[in-house]
Amino acid sequence: MTASFAHAAQTESYYLIEEIPIEAANGLAEGNGDLVVTAVSNDGEYLAGNALTFRTAFRFYDFSDRTTFDYGCQYAGEVCDLFFYGDASFYDTYRTRLRDQRTVLYKSNVLSFLENRNISGMHTDGKNIPPLPTWDTVNEKLYIFDSITNSSYTTDTRVNDINAELGWAVGYDSAPFSNPDGGNYTRDFIQRGFALRLSDQAKVTLLPTAFNTSGDLADDNGGLSSGLQLIEKDGRTLVVGIGSVSYSNSDSFGECQTGNRENYYLCSGFHTQAWAWDITDAVDGDQVSGEQIVDGYVRSRYSNAPNFNLIKDANNQILVGLSSDDVYDSTNGSRGRATYYTDNNDGSYTLNQIPNIRIDGDNDKFEDSVSHTWANAVNDANLIIGNLRYVEVKSRNRPVEAFVYDGDENSVNYQQVTWPLRNKPFSGANSEFSDINSEGLIVGWRDGDGQEQPAYKGTTRRQTGILLDYNRYIDGNSSYSWTLNQLTCYEQDGTPQIPLYRIEFATHINDEGDIFANGYHYQSAEDFINGVNPRPVLLKLVRNPAVTDIDDLAICPQIEEVKYERKGASSLWLGLLLLPVVFVRRFIKR
Repeated sequence: MTASFAHAAQTESYYLIEEIPIEAANGLAEGNGDLVVTAVSNDGEYLAGNALTFRTAFRFYDFSDRTTFDYGCQYAGEVCDLFFYGDASFYDTYRTRLRDQRTVLYKSNVLSFLENRNISGMHTDGKNIPPLPTWDTVNEKLYIFDSITNSSYTTDTRVNDINAELGWAVGYDSAPFSNPDGGNYTRDFIQRGFALRLSDQAKVTLLPTAFNTSGDLADDNGGLSSGLQLIEKDGRTLVVGIGSVSYSNSDSFGECQTGNRENYYLCSGFHTQAWAWDITDAVDGDQVSGEQIVDGYVRSRYSNAPNFNLIKDANNQILVGLSSDDVYDSTNGSRGRATYYTDNNDGSYTLNQIPNIRIDGDNDKFEDSVSHTWANAVNDANLIIGNLRYVEVKSRNRPVEAFVYDGDENSVNYQQVTWPLRNKPFSGANSEFSDINSEGLIVGWRDGDGQEQPAYKGTTRRQTGILLDYNRYIDGNSSYSWTLNQLTCYEQDGTPQIPLYRIEFATHINDEGDIFANGYHYQSAEDFINGVNPRPVLLKLVRNPAVTDIDDLAICPQIEEVKYERKGASSLWLGLLLLPVVFVRRFIKR
């Protein structure tokens, strides 16, 4: 059996690993392993991410994006109680303190960081052996509206997009808490969009609109805005995002902000629309007013639940994201529907719901079975990737299923939706797409090998990062998807070498094929197999120039999800892993 791994034609790994080191400073160590990449520049030289300091099932939590938090908990009751009500849990630590800190000042719970690549080495022989290009250590929280001199950082920050060519990063931050009169702690606004210039750290505020008769944002409980995407149009640098236009109603606003779990689908309590801010001539400290660019929603027959548009990505022709749809039941008043927005060439966009999205089963029950659909990214060929989340149980799981929509009017597959990983390898399996590049290469994640246990009222399924070649899929090639653990494995002296990383969530891929992901590194092969004692890591995977054929990979055992046992066949896997293994570790002492 071991001989089958001994003589592959290809010995080098398809991808080389760069680890982006995290230093336990300014609260990042409190992230409890929930490190995620939220934005990457087009050239792959800048990265931003988040660390969450509360216990939650919502790893990609974003207060502006309901698809990241209002899908509930499907696991065992004890696990869900820990997520929702235990010490340092989601509702206990974050939601109930979102608006009012009362007499105790709590530090922020969403810590954001922004880092750039510092080249200090060269890739050598393709085997993930040092020296590798290294990154500066991520060692501090990103401050926007809070003061970096404030030892009690109290703002929740998120970076949504970085554009190195235009020179900006955009996202949202909250106002710092204060109690100048010695009473309860308060703050001026819940969420405010920002633009941060990369060259000199100039900070620009992206204002929402005031919608009360006074015209004062203070009368609108601060309003809400967020910078989501940077685009260039007619020589101008624009931030596309969202801005509040009214309350869904005053009662639902209060119910959302006080963290009532049963009313969580009402959050953020505002009706929001797609917005654009011109920051071409902005300077440090500017407060920029924007303009509404979309009029309406997928459907707009609502009760108390908020209506919204949310932009996830853009190319030169269209924007993609989601828009609210009016669906009523006991837990969701409106749900996100995958949407693309076409340019009217007058500063406005027309909203279009992505057609032909279907569930696997009785489509008359679509609205009862699905909580959200959303478009995540689009490439220059108008291929749009997105996801569908079930609210009903399918094969003992509430899965997310990834799709591709062909928006190219010249394509033979125009307006077709395909599901490359639906029900693979079994019914009810999870798959999620996060990004697509100009070559049709898609990254995301799926259930790890061997993760077939019931999830509903059961346990979580470990996810594994993937690369999928959509052109190979559409051409009928049977080999079109690979795990990133496969693509970083190599052979040396006829034996498999596996860097001890579990690469879980691949969030970004650029046109050069560089992939950004997060996961865990293990100190030993036994820890790797057992999945214990992990160290959370951020990774950049760089294409190995020595390997040009993805069909000629090193032959390595598929063991990243195999449970270790001390006797029987599993001991073979451990034996293979205990062969010399390269540990790629990148810490910079400062």
